[in-house]
Amino acid sequence: MADSPQHSLLDRADKLLEHALYYVAAGLLIALATSVFYSVVMRYVFNAAPLWAEEVPRLLFIWLSYMGIAVATKRGQNIRVTFFIEQLPARAQLVLEIFMHVVVVIMLIVLFWNVWPIIDLNLKGTMYSTGWNNAWFFFPLPISCALMFMYEMRWIIRAVREYRERDGFDEGTRIAPGGDL
Repeated sequence: MADSPQHSLLDRADKLLEHALYYVAAGLLIALATSVFYSVVMRYVFNAAPLWAEEVPRLLFIWLSYMGIAVATKRGQNIRVTFFIEQLPARAQLVLEIFMHVVVVIMLIVLFWNVWPIIDLNLKGTMYSTGWNNAWFFFPLPISCALMFMYEMRWIIRAVREYRERDGFDEGTRIAPGGDL
């Protein structure tokens, strides 16, 4: 199955999405740094702060944070304590790993479902300094939730697959995610 055209297409789509996330994050970081630098220079050197000095960097920071969370989820690099998991037998590790990923998936579904009324409410307002729609502050959440959902499902599949492939493996072997998918 690893050599199937469908698998190859999924791999290419995944790499394309990963590169797109990196470039979007890089662009957001550059825009954030530039806007903050410009705002500081204008405020403290020229005593003429731009009206958007607070809203635009905050919006960029929110988007950058949520895209970063999705990348960290893909890599399995979100903050977690693994000491106790590593002390368990392999089967218990698998059960706990799947349980943790399922809890995260449930949380993502709840967030994704409940953010839409907030976005709908904010579609009616605009930011004072830019005139942009307030909903732009909330759009990164469903995008990030959808990406993290996809990555969490892949972590669950990977954990089960690794467990099956290691049938009869050493009980001390760690199943927890790490590295690239």
